[in-house]
Amino acid sequence: MTETQITRKDALLYGGAAAGGLVVGGAAIAAVAVAVDNKKPPVEGAPIVAPYVEGDLPTSDPAARAWKGADRTYVALAPQQIAQPFLEKAGITSLDARALHNGAQVALLLEWDDDSVDDLDGIRRYHDAVAVQLPTRSGAPPALTMGAPGSPVHILQWRATWQRDIDSGGNTGVDQIYPAVVHDVMPDDVLPPKTAQLYWVGREAGNPLSQNVRSSPVEEVVAEGFGSVTHLPNQAAVGHGVNDDGRWRVVIAIPSARDGVGEPLAPGSSWPVAFAVWLGSEENRGGRKHIANWQTLQLEGK
Repeated sequence: MTETQITRKDALLYGGAAAGGLVVGGAAIAAVAVAVDNKKPPVEGAPIVAPYVEGDLPTSDPAARAWKGADRTYVALAPQQIAQPFLEKAGITSLDARALHNGAQVALLLEWDDDSVDDLDGIRRYHDAVAVQLPTRSGAPPALTMGAPGSPVHILQWRATWQRDIDSGGNTGVDQIYPAVVHDVMPDDVLPPKTAQLYWVGREAGNPLSQNVRSSPVEEVVAEGFGSVTHLPNQAAVGHGVNDDGRWRVVIAIPSARDGVGEPLAPGSSWPVAFAVWLGSEENRGGRKHIANWQTLQLEGK
């Protein structure tokens, strides 16, 4: 199996930030791609190739055998240092990316080293996360910094906190975050449902961060530059993340059609794709993140 490695050289860093850390942000990294294959010379700009496969994709299993049929690409990461708040020091330098598609769905498997599983939020406590950024239209890549007016981007972010909520069967409460602290009762425990609703302002207002029941650990948003992040009303992205032996393996998948979002990710097409990673143990959040330049996602024909 051919493996492709993108290693950072002298890097000119660009990035983006938005409240709540929902977005990928931007980067421009001078990088060179090297094919790890003794029989082939180094190849610049090697794409992330998504083979076409029959049947369902392994969207809930990062360890599925099907992933072995996809070549692995190493993508350089660097601290976001163009828009405040900066990430002063990198905690990791790369992630691995693979992709598969079946004509109806596109899935990416993203892997990076992190020996600290951060899946709880609290006071000065932050979660691990990874995001994928895609243009909504084909052609020249939009601005990497979350797009620009008239040139939107489609962003998918997986969060370890949301994965924990799904795996545990419910919203993580104060007793899980601070097990040794005495806390008040929850409104749902002592009040009629309609009365309890008055205390859950964010949930009742439809704030996606406040929901206590989740069907996916991945959030879909669109953006046209800084401060323009919009949560999509129809959330179609799915995924699953697992940390084994100090390494996150996260699957993020979306329908190829991208109805209501942008042009379809059709078999045989190529798309720019960018990534961002947050390390909770390093207090990464919002603009304090690791970022990658646009790569190429190549979807093989049927």
